[in-house]
Amino acid sequence: MKTIYALLVGIDNYPAPTPKLSGSKSDVTKIKTYLEKNFNDRPLHIKTLMDQEATYDSVIDSFRTHLSQATADDVIWFHYSGHGSRQLSAPEFTTVNSGGKDETLVLYDSRPSGIDLADKELAVLFNEISLANPHMLVTLDCCHSGSGTRGADEYTKRLSVDRGDKRTIDTYLKGYYQTRGTQIPEAKYIFYAACNRFQSAKESFTGGGLFTDNLIQTLNKSNKDISYADLLIKLRKGVVKMKWDQDPQMEIFGKTNSYTQFLDGSLVKDAPKYAVSFTDAGWSMEAGQILGITDEVNLDIYPDQSKEILTQAKVSKTSSIHSIISSATDLDQTAIYWAVPRNLPNTPFEVGLQVEEQYINTFTKIASQFLNVKFDLQDDDHDPFIIKQNNDYFEFIKKEKNEILFKANVKHEQALTELIKNIDQIGTWTRFFSLQNNKTILSPSSSIFSLEIMNDAKEFVSHEPGEIKMKNDGSRTPYKFWIKNQFTQPLNYCLIYLNEKYGATPIKNDTLEKSATPVLFWGGTENDVFQLPQDIDSSTDTLLMIISTERINENNFALTDLEFGEIQTANRLIGGLIPNTKIKGEWYTTRFVIKLDR
Repeated sequence: MKTIYALLVGIDNYPAPTPKLSGSKSDVTKIKTYLEKNFNDRPLHIKTLMDQEATYDSVIDSFRTHLSQATADDVIWFHYSGHGSRQLSAPEFTTVNSGGKDETLVLYDSRPSGIDLADKELAVLFNEISLANPHMLVTLDCCHSGSGTRGADEYTKRLSVDRGDKRTIDTYLKGYYQTRGTQIPEAKYIFYAACNRFQSAKESFTGGGLFTDNLIQTLNKSNKDISYADLLIKLRKGVVKMKWDQDPQMEIFGKTNSYTQFLDGSLVKDAPKYAVSFTDAGWSMEAGQILGITDEVNLDIYPDQSKEILTQAKVSKTSSIHSIISSATDLDQTAIYWAVPRNLPNTPFEVGLQVEEQYINTFTKIASQFLNVKFDLQDDDHDPFIIKQNNDYFEFIKKEKNEILFKANVKHEQALTELIKNIDQIGTWTRFFSLQNNKTILSPSSSIFSLEIMNDAKEFVSHEPGEIKMKNDGSRTPYKFWIKNQFTQPLNYCLIYLNEKYGATPIKNDTLEKSATPVLFWGGTENDVFQLPQDIDSSTDTLLMIISTERINENNFALTDLEFGEIQTANRLIGGLIPNTKIKGEWYTTRFVIKLDR
């Protein structure tokens, strides 16, 4: 049974000149009560730091003495409610901090003469406790950027004025980076933010943070085995419906999965599905053109927390990340439903099928359960894959190189199901790779992308999107990925890594404002390199960039690498990781295809 170690920080009574808050301690109490009520069957170790208890030194010490007790069989939850701010970074971080500022937590003794707890310091603390490999959740109910102290509306912003002074390298965790260099350590955790970096986190009328209040309400209404992905969708509904310009975000750091159980980490077996709720535009599904949804798609509709189909619906209109649907049954406008597509138009490819006639019906019956699998009984020469029967095995062959990717025993129907499930993932991966939008009003020149790769002369050479061929003898080749947003409003950039094992990993999902100079979006550290392992002669990897006027749910673009044959894929060693827009529903893509050869 997994032990839970929680560190909950809430600050209301800030010393002057920092504005006081009224709901941060209430947030801590709500979370503590929720844990004690719902997880009393597990060992609980909860530490709270309120007001004057939550100093710079005490928070750091609590990480290193309380949370550090967690092992690989345990769970950690760190929560902070209070003011958030920004401060100019130490100049040594120029190469690793594209914005030039630290995002900070304003602790009780931070102002006026103390130190905020910077994101770069939190990264070190998260890394220290993650070395034991516990399951870790981080929730921050505070602002990440902006200026001002209180809003003119009835709510209070959890936002403290940006500091005008600049940090010096020796002040980060009492000299940590001064002695170890400026590479920011990584950790594995689920991160919920109360808002995006261009918004402010508000306090609700009921006493508490709008984000935390909805988080606890959502958890109390949900089963304990809810996934982090589904939890975000539900709590976001409660926050966004207030129309206070606050949109909670989730980020996945390290090799973890958003479809894992809340405060547990075990995989949730339910297939990804899309939330359906009533909006001003009608019944809306949180999936659109970017996920291959068109007005040809039919849907099965499920009530929340039910596995029984309630009714069917049809997509009537799509945009980048949403679709308007029509249902055959009247639905409760106050409820949340879930939609599972019954079909996706235009399967990416057909698979040739050369098996004994007695097995054809079995293959087609199993394939009917998947959206991306279609068989060609005539075996067209243009089919990229084929299934052949070879004695007691079915062999799935990639025809381009005559490679056997999978073998399935003819005597085991479960083996056939797993085979077709893998083919379906290859179809999903192919959809991602081919993703494009020819009808957008966004010009390709609205953003400029540059992938800088170091050459043999140790100089960075800039490459535009397209195919990049390089010779690599196994040495580490550094790179930097730059973006310049030239559009009239902020744009969302979601970078996805696609590899030869038909895996997909969202690398970074962030919103950038219009800028006169390029911004370092990804890369630039000693771990960001291209490298061909000694036992591999070539590899082809793709960096897909999706550009959108709305934030994309990157969880929809995560695919676990398929395991097949003896084929190995070169390891790229890429580490795992909004304001209201005037134009909505627009998106397009670009990509870099990197081919390494000896």
